[in-house]
Amino acid sequence: MTTIKEVSKYADVSPSTVSRVLNGTAAVNKETKQRVLDAVKTLKYQPNAFARGLATNRSGGIGVVINDFISPYYASIVHGIEKVIEENGMHLIVSSGHANAHTERRAVENLRQRRADALILHLEEISDYELLGWLEQDEFQSIPLILVGRYVAEIQDCCVQLDNDYGGYLATQHLIEKGHRKIAHITGRLDMKDSRDRLQGYRRALEEASIDFDDDYVVEGKFTVESGQMAMKRLLDRKLHMTAAFIGNDEMAAGALQVLRAANIQVPQEVSIVGYDDILIGRLLYPALTTVQQPLNDMGEAAAQLALAELFNEKEEVRRNFEPKLIERESVLDLRSR
Repeated sequence: MTTIKEVSKYADVSPSTVSRVLNGTAAVNKETKQRVLDAVKTLKYQPNAFARGLATNRSGGIGVVINDFISPYYASIVHGIEKVIEENGMHLIVSSGHANAHTERRAVENLRQRRADALILHLEEISDYELLGWLEQDEFQSIPLILVGRYVAEIQDCCVQLDNDYGGYLATQHLIEKGHRKIAHITGRLDMKDSRDRLQGYRRALEEASIDFDDDYVVEGKFTVESGQMAMKRLLDRKLHMTAAFIGNDEMAAGALQVLRAANIQVPQEVSIVGYDDILIGRLLYPALTTVQQPLNDMGEAAAQLALAELFNEKEEVRRNFEPKLIERESVLDLRSR
């Protein structure tokens, strides 16, 4: 079994420096820290987590709360977080909130009681006011709290977010550039800022193209396949003359495509579709889904880097704001070629 002395010799540092890097008890310059971490990885050193916890009053665990474990959206975020955390000799404790305020509170409290050294949260039901209230409580004073996929102005330095207004604009502008003017929008839950921002981007693109906004062309969904099905049925029942739809995430787009197929409406020949997220399901659909890509893995990595920088009081520049990107596939017809 590899010892701490062997790690220190390999990294050409003192054993106490190795200890400081692993325990986070004092600042270590970036180059030295990386040498130690490389040595730990190469030699497969396994520090005694219990002993480290007693010495540092830390568990070595970073708590993460997401909506659920099934969605590839959250899996991509967690994958990015995990990569950074494990590279720094720590581990994840992941819990799910199931888009329920009571369950989200319980998940956060369980992680706090398990002595998570920092919390990375993707919450859907807890309000900004409640979040800010937590930060005023004594039990949260020593725990870095990072929000991913969410923006709260009062704690913006602790938020990793995407420009969803621009994402909604990109999706709608793409359809307009392909000659579409009757464009529907299936939103996510409108009590969530992400959804409202995407709707705002949709409206901005229409306005720039001198296309009147029509409430009848907008239906609210809930970011699930089932809600995408229901929303598309509502649009079809309204007997609109839509030639395209921007759908607030890829899972809802999958549900919408099922309904269109059942109604013998061809995609993209009769209705073009643009999704949002660029998760695996979009590439497996037929036709393959044109979508707006969220850099979910990168956002997860940034959230983890920010949590560690806060935890170890490191002055490290961490990217907090990300931009989406349009990914063109096969679900949009260019009407200009008709």
